[in-house]
Amino acid sequence: MHTMAPNPLTVWQIATEHGISEDQAATAVTWASHMTVHAWEAYADRFGLVIEDGDAMEAWFRSLGPGASRAVIDEAVTAVIGAENVLAEVYRQRDAEQARGRSRRPMRTNRPRVQIR
Repeated sequence: MHTMAPNPLTVWQIATEHGISEDQAATAVTWASHMTVHAWEAYADRFGLVIEDGDAMEAWFRSLGPGASRAVIDEAVTAVIGAENVLAEVYRQRDAEQARGRSRRPMRTNRPRVQIR
């Protein structure tokens, strides 16, 4: 599936409003668009509409009301922040385990020491 890059102004606006990085905001916009498409596909399938009909999808999304797009974006931002927190915890635990396994002494080698004068 080919995904278009999100609008940079939209990404910047979402990043500013939610206090997140632009990368996180771009991921949230992409995530929100995927959630919207999946919701449309379920709706179209249920009511026998043509899934590929872009005009029908736009009309459906407009019929949801002005708060729908904000709710989808907010949900996507929450999911992205949650995923970032989970990854940070996983990396923190991994780094702590690696630090416990490390030797505190420098590794010994058979090389002669080089003294710089």
